[in-house]
Amino acid sequence: MQNNINIKDLFDFKTRIWIYLLSFCSIIFLQTFCTNVCPFIDGLQHDKLFRNLFIVFLLQLVYREFLYSFFKESKKKLSIPRQAYFLSIISWIMAGISAFILHSVLYPDFPMSSHFRIFSSYLTLGAGILAQLEYIIFEKRYKELSRNKVFTIFNEKISQRILETFLIFTITPIITILLIIGRYNHDKVIDIQVTLEVFYIGLLMIISAVILAITFGKILKEDTKIIINNIGNIKKGEYENTSIINRADELGEISYAMRNMSGSIKDGINKIESLSDEIINTQKEIIYTMGEIAETRSKETGNHVKRVAEYSKLLALKLGLDEQTAEMLKLASPMHDIGKVGIPDNILNKPGKHTFEEFEIMKTHAQLGYEMLKHSTKPILQAAAIVAREHHEKYNAKGYPKGLRGEEIHILPESLQLQMFLML
Repeated sequence: MQNNINIKDLFDFKTRIWIYLLSFCSIIFLQTFCTNVCPFIDGLQHDKLFRNLFIVFLLQLVYREFLYSFFKESKKKLSIPRQAYFLSIISWIMAGISAFILHSVLYPDFPMSSHFRIFSSYLTLGAGILAQLEYIIFEKRYKELSRNKVFTIFNEKISQRILETFLIFTITPIITILLIIGRYNHDKVIDIQVTLEVFYIGLLMIISAVILAITFGKILKEDTKIIINNIGNIKKGEYENTSIINRADELGEISYAMRNMSGSIKDGINKIESLSDEIINTQKEIIYTMGEIAETRSKETGNHVKRVAEYSKLLALKLGLDEQTAEMLKLASPMHDIGKVGIPDNILNKPGKHTFEEFEIMKTHAQLGYEMLKHSTKPILQAAAIVAREHHEKYNAKGYPKGLRGEEIHILPESLQLQMFLML
């Protein structure tokens, strides 16, 4: 997701000013560069060379506007700043081609090497160095646009970025020196032997720079992969499966901090789990105690409450209920008679048979228990409310308080009722 930001958003007025200012300032460097690497260009009057470069500058402005308008939509495999960076490189290459053509038309007597040198100046300075500076401007602008948004696509590698920058800022000066040496050889300032030796050394330096950049990039890629794997392991809960990168820089420091962080998270989770178990056990004891209070008023024992709970779970499993539902019934069943706390003692503990009026009052304990528990949002107490209300319902609809029939009765109180029948 690119957060719906496109090239048009990135390339605002302020960014344009910075980019065009860099392009305009490059005219000064290009003028110096071209006169140093080519004796034919060095022979031109400065105002004519500046005119030619300024024409190319104006053409490049047109190229930029066209590219940023035509390719304004984001590409799936590129971030917006990187897409703008590639378009910037293309604009510099197009400017170099324009300079090559303009130079060829205006000065047909100049050798092809002279036209190539002015083209190479746009490649080295523009597409090479200045495009990197523009890349930084684009990234800074993108961060401003996406400050309050979440960037979720990570399809670029820092190792590749460092490799590009290293090669550009290493090879570009070497190529520049080689072009200047070539010009001195043309002017007979140095002989061909010295020129060849310098070219040989320059070639070795370029090869060494490429090998060094690739090696460094590979090492950096491997180390960043370790950090990404560490993050993935922490995300999966594998807190002990984190590796340390033995480096004395920021990557090593990050890996060490992640190891410490994962250990702290593991300790914290262990403490939370311990507290959670303690809370659950406390809740169970409270539930049993509430059930015992109700049963004690009707002369039952606390052990009876716990037996009901254990047997209800066993029977629920035998009836095919899953482990979670059976455990829920076990926790909820102790409160099936919680409504009895609202029944007067003279009725609740009457030794003989209840009168019709007394039994009607006695039957209200089911609805009383439901009313006491129904407002809770906790799954256990919600289940207990259902059990309290329906544990006296019968399959033939002759139960109370609502006279539910068959499958109208919830499976939890139905299982409890069957278990209590078997305990008689």
